[in-house]
Amino acid sequence: MQTTIQFLRAFHDVAIARLRFLTRIHEEIDRERRKAIRERAEKLKQAISKRQVTVYAVYSYDALRDANIEQSLIDRYGVELDELLTAIGDLSRNGMSYVLPEWDNANKLKAVGRFYFAPFNPNEIHSTACAIRLTPKTADIFLDQPADFYIIAINTPEGLTSLIVERSNPVYHLLEYLAKIMRRKGRRERHTRKRKGHYGIIQKDEPLNMVYTNWFEERYTLPLWHAINCKYCLKLFNAHSVGLPERAFRMGDVNVIAILGRKGKTTRKHGRKVDKITVYERGVTVQGVLAKYR
Repeated sequence: MQTTIQFLRAFHDVAIARLRFLTRIHEEIDRERRKAIRERAEKLKQAISKRQVTVYAVYSYDALRDANIEQSLIDRYGVELDELLTAIGDLSRNGMSYVLPEWDNANKLKAVGRFYFAPFNPNEIHSTACAIRLTPKTADIFLDQPADFYIIAINTPEGLTSLIVERSNPVYHLLEYLAKIMRRKGRRERHTRKRKGHYGIIQKDEPLNMVYTNWFEERYTLPLWHAINCKYCLKLFNAHSVGLPERAFRMGDVNVIAILGRKGKTTRKHGRKVDKITVYERGVTVQGVLAKYR
């Protein structure tokens, strides 16, 4: 019995000693762990303080760039710029997309037209229509004159590729068009898209239609003065027109152009009455095709 008691006491003492040893080991490990955490936190703090902050907002400088270019033209040509723009307006009225070398100020007309005249501007407002870019300067010169308005946008397949989860109708009413450009163009290759406006008068409160639905219904109307002074709205509605509003400022530049004094080919071909007839005929045709294959 005495031997058993001594054995239990010895076992207890060994267990207590082992427990104390393990406790000291755990405390030492915990101190080293906390020390390592503090050291890593300090290194991370120093690294973050030296790291440049990454900004994910998209900076759009199109409006500032256009304003600087126009101001440079005003400073360069002065009062003569009004005469040059009037001459370019005559080109638009007569459907002339060229300047003859024997004309007076032919080189100046080409230089100014590189910014204002669509046939001379292959990068931003390139179009076969002899249209003029509407800015506060040109809108003031051609004030109260009849014109055929269009909204022209520059996009790339890369800009039209959304990183957000797709919706049920991701490309709105331009599915076939976008599929075509996605197949045939590189991701960074630019393409222009001219959206039909209407025939009206160049004045501040002239309404412009930013978006058309599947059935040619007009949506998001803005006054002309607002449209030519607010690239933010033009880009936003351009994104709405292709069904990708979250890509508004990752797509290209958008401008308002106008053909002076006459209707363009698109307006003559697709007036409001013709649009309604086209929609009706399209519906009849679809029904006839479906009936044929039933």
